[in-house]
Amino acid sequence: MELAYVSDFTLTPAAALNGFSKRFGKNELVEQCDIDIVSIATPNGQHDTLSALLKQKIGAALPATGKISRADDTLALLGLQPDQCFLVSSVQRPDAAKALKSLTGDLAYLSEQTDSWAILDLTGPDSFAALERICPINISKHAFEQDAVARTSMEHLSVIIHRLGDEGYRLYSPRSSADSFLHAVTESLYNVCSTTTG
Repeated sequence: MELAYVSDFTLTPAAALNGFSKRFGKNELVEQCDIDIVSIATPNGQHDTLSALLKQKIGAALPATGKISRADDTLALLGLQPDQCFLVSSVQRPDAAKALKSLTGDLAYLSEQTDSWAILDLTGPDSFAALERICPINISKHAFEQDAVARTSMEHLSVIIHRLGDEGYRLYSPRSSADSFLHAVTESLYNVCSTTTG
Protein backbone atom coordinates (compact mmCIF):
# COMPACT_ATOMS: atom_id res chain seq x y z
CA MET A 1 0.00 0.00 0.00
CA GLU A 2 1.32 3.42 -0.96
CA LEU A 3 1.15 6.04 1.78
CA ALA A 4 0.06 9.62 1.14
CA TYR A 5 1.92 12.34 2.93
CA VAL A 6 0.69 15.82 3.83
CA SER A 7 3.09 17.33 1.31
CA ASP A 8 1.30 15.39 -1.46
CA PHE A 9 -1.87 17.44 -1.03
CA THR A 10 -2.65 20.92 -2.33
CA LEU A 11 -5.30 23.32 -1.10
CA THR A 12 -7.75 24.83 -3.56
CA PRO A 13 -9.46 28.15 -2.75
CA ALA A 14 -13.24 27.91 -2.39
CA ALA A 15 -15.54 30.86 -2.96
CA ALA A 16 -17.67 31.83 0.04
CA LEU A 17 -20.88 31.35 -1.98
CA ASN A 18 -19.61 28.80 -4.52
CA GLY A 19 -19.55 31.37 -7.33
CA PHE A 20 -23.24 32.24 -7.00
CA SER A 21 -24.77 33.90 -10.07
CA LYS A 22 -28.47 34.32 -10.79
CA ARG A 23 -30.87 36.57 -12.67
CA PHE A 24 -34.02 37.92 -11.03
CA GLY A 25 -36.10 39.39 -13.83
CA LYS A 26 -33.95 42.21 -15.25
CA ASN A 27 -31.61 42.10 -12.29
CA GLU A 28 -28.45 40.10 -11.70
CA LEU A 29 -26.81 38.98 -8.47
CA VAL A 30 -23.25 37.71 -8.88
CA GLU A 31 -20.58 36.70 -6.38
CA GLN A 32 -17.21 38.38 -6.93
CA CYS A 33 -14.53 35.79 -6.22
CA ASP A 34 -11.34 37.41 -7.51
CA ILE A 35 -10.87 40.45 -5.27
CA ASP A 36 -8.01 40.99 -2.83
CA ILE A 37 -8.85 42.89 0.36
CA VAL A 38 -6.36 44.39 2.81
CA SER A 39 -7.46 46.33 5.89
CA ILE A 40 -5.35 49.45 6.49
CA ALA A 41 -5.37 51.09 9.93
CA THR A 42 -3.61 54.42 10.32
CA PRO A 43 -1.23 54.94 13.26
CA ASN A 44 -2.02 57.97 15.41
CA GLY A 45 -0.69 61.16 13.83
CA GLN A 46 0.44 59.46 10.60
CA HIS A 47 -2.60 60.08 8.39
CA ASP A 48 -1.07 62.71 6.11
CA THR A 49 2.26 60.89 5.79
CA LEU A 50 0.60 57.56 4.98
CA SER A 51 -1.82 59.21 2.55
CA ALA A 52 1.03 60.87 0.64
CA LEU A 53 2.98 57.60 0.55
CA LEU A 54 0.01 55.62 -0.80
CA LYS A 55 -0.61 58.29 -3.42
CA GLN A 56 3.01 57.97 -4.52
CA LYS A 57 3.22 54.18 -4.40
CA ILE A 58 -0.20 52.99 -5.61
CA GLY A 59 -1.76 56.14 -7.08
CA ALA A 60 -4.54 56.57 -4.51
CA ALA A 61 -4.52 58.65 -1.32
CA LEU A 62 -6.43 57.80 1.86
CA PRO A 63 -10.12 58.58 1.27
CA ALA A 64 -12.48 60.45 3.57
CA THR A 65 -14.93 58.26 5.49
CA GLY A 66 -17.75 57.20 3.17
CA LYS A 67 -15.72 57.93 0.03
CA ILE A 68 -13.58 55.91 -2.36
CA SER A 69 -10.16 56.81 -3.70
CA ARG A 70 -9.16 55.11 -6.95
CA ALA A 71 -5.83 54.50 -8.62
CA ASP A 72 -7.40 52.89 -11.70
CA ASP A 73 -10.09 50.34 -12.55
CA THR A 74 -8.21 47.60 -10.69
CA LEU A 75 -7.55 49.20 -7.30
CA ALA A 76 -9.50 51.33 -4.82
CA LEU A 77 -9.40 52.43 -1.20
CA LEU A 78 -12.74 52.30 0.66
CA GLY A 79 -13.02 54.88 3.45
CA LEU A 80 -14.79 52.97 6.23
CA GLN A 81 -13.99 55.15 9.25
CA PRO A 82 -11.52 57.93 10.11
CA ASP A 83 -8.63 55.57 10.90
CA GLN A 84 -9.45 52.58 8.69
CA CYS A 85 -9.93 51.79 5.03
CA PHE A 86 -9.98 48.69 2.84
CA LEU A 87 -7.71 48.33 -0.16
CA VAL A 88 -9.58 46.26 -2.73
CA SER A 89 -7.90 45.04 -5.89
CA SER A 90 -8.73 42.78 -8.79
CA VAL A 91 -5.02 42.16 -9.37
CA GLN A 92 -4.63 39.09 -7.19
CA ARG A 93 -1.45 38.38 -5.25
CA PRO A 94 -0.58 35.33 -3.11
CA ASP A 95 -0.26 37.56 -0.04
CA ALA A 96 -1.75 41.01 -0.68
CA ALA A 97 -1.02 42.34 2.80
CA LYS A 98 2.63 41.33 2.57
CA ALA A 99 2.94 43.02 -0.83
CA LEU A 100 1.44 46.23 0.56
CA LYS A 101 3.65 46.03 3.67
CA SER A 102 6.70 46.19 1.42
CA LEU A 103 5.47 49.62 0.30
CA THR A 104 4.21 51.10 3.56
CA GLY A 105 6.67 49.70 6.10
CA ASP A 106 5.66 50.72 9.63
CA LEU A 107 3.43 53.58 8.45
CA ALA A 108 0.33 51.36 8.44
CA TYR A 109 -1.19 48.46 10.37
CA LEU A 110 -2.26 45.88 7.79
CA SER A 111 -4.31 42.71 7.92
CA GLU A 112 -5.17 40.27 5.16
CA GLN A 113 -8.95 40.14 4.61
CA THR A 114 -9.21 38.52 1.18
CA ASP A 115 -10.89 35.27 2.20
CA SER A 116 -12.86 36.74 5.10
CA TRP A 117 -15.68 38.30 3.08
CA ALA A 118 -18.48 37.24 0.78
CA ILE A 119 -18.86 39.80 -2.01
CA LEU A 120 -21.99 40.23 -4.14
CA ASP A 121 -22.66 42.61 -7.02
CA LEU A 122 -26.33 43.45 -7.45
CA THR A 123 -27.26 45.27 -10.66
CA GLY A 124 -30.52 46.06 -12.38
CA PRO A 125 -33.56 48.33 -12.18
CA ASP A 126 -34.87 46.72 -8.98
CA SER A 127 -31.59 46.72 -7.06
CA PHE A 128 -32.44 49.80 -5.00
CA ALA A 129 -35.96 48.58 -4.24
CA ALA A 130 -34.63 45.21 -3.07
CA LEU A 131 -31.93 46.66 -0.84
CA GLU A 132 -33.95 49.48 0.69
CA ARG A 133 -36.23 46.84 2.22
CA ILE A 134 -33.38 45.37 4.28
CA CYS A 135 -30.90 48.25 4.60
CA PRO A 136 -31.53 50.88 7.33
CA ILE A 137 -29.50 53.69 5.72
CA ASN A 138 -30.63 55.89 2.83
CA ILE A 139 -29.06 54.38 -0.30
CA SER A 140 -31.04 56.37 -2.86
CA LYS A 141 -28.89 57.88 -5.60
CA HIS A 142 -29.48 61.39 -4.23
CA ALA A 143 -28.17 60.55 -0.76
CA PHE A 144 -25.74 57.75 -1.65
CA GLU A 145 -23.96 58.71 -4.84
CA GLN A 146 -21.78 56.60 -7.13
CA ASP A 147 -18.65 55.39 -5.32
CA ALA A 148 -20.12 56.13 -1.90
CA VAL A 149 -19.40 53.45 0.70
CA ALA A 150 -20.80 52.74 4.17
CA ARG A 151 -20.87 50.18 6.94
CA THR A 152 -24.41 49.11 7.74
CA SER A 153 -26.45 46.00 8.52
CA MET A 154 -28.97 43.93 6.59
CA GLU A 155 -31.23 41.53 8.48
CA HIS A 156 -28.94 41.92 11.52
CA LEU A 157 -25.85 41.00 9.49
CA SER A 158 -22.84 43.26 9.10
CA VAL A 159 -22.51 44.64 5.56
CA ILE A 160 -20.32 47.11 3.70
CA ILE A 161 -22.24 48.65 0.81
CA HIS A 162 -20.62 50.41 -2.16
CA ARG A 163 -22.65 52.11 -4.86
CA LEU A 164 -21.40 51.11 -8.31
CA GLY A 165 -23.76 53.27 -10.37
CA ASP A 166 -27.41 54.23 -10.83
CA GLU A 167 -28.52 50.59 -10.82
CA GLY A 168 -25.70 48.75 -9.07
CA TYR A 169 -24.28 47.99 -5.63
CA ARG A 170 -21.41 45.90 -4.31
CA LEU A 171 -22.04 44.24 -0.96
CA TYR A 172 -19.42 42.82 1.42
CA SER A 173 -20.46 40.64 4.36
CA PRO A 174 -18.40 38.38 6.64
CA ARG A 175 -17.80 34.93 5.24
CA SER A 176 -18.92 33.32 8.50
CA SER A 177 -22.52 34.33 7.79
CA ALA A 178 -22.36 34.20 3.98
CA ASP A 179 -25.32 31.85 3.50
CA SER A 180 -27.60 33.97 5.71
CA PHE A 181 -26.45 37.08 3.86
CA LEU A 182 -27.23 35.53 0.47
CA HIS A 183 -30.63 34.39 1.74
CA ALA A 184 -31.51 37.92 2.93
CA VAL A 185 -30.62 39.50 -0.42
CA THR A 186 -32.25 36.86 -2.60
CA GLU A 187 -35.47 36.83 -0.57
CA SER A 188 -35.77 40.59 -0.92
CA LEU A 189 -35.15 40.30 -4.65
CA TYR A 190 -37.80 37.60 -5.00
CA ASN A 191 -40.31 39.77 -3.14
CA VAL A 192 -39.58 42.89 -5.18
CA CYS A 193 -39.51 41.11 -8.52
CA SER A 194 -42.77 39.26 -7.86
CA THR A 195 -44.38 42.61 -7.02
CA THR A 196 -43.07 44.40 -10.10
CA THR A 197 -43.87 41.57 -12.51
CA GLY A 198 -47.03 40.27 -10.91
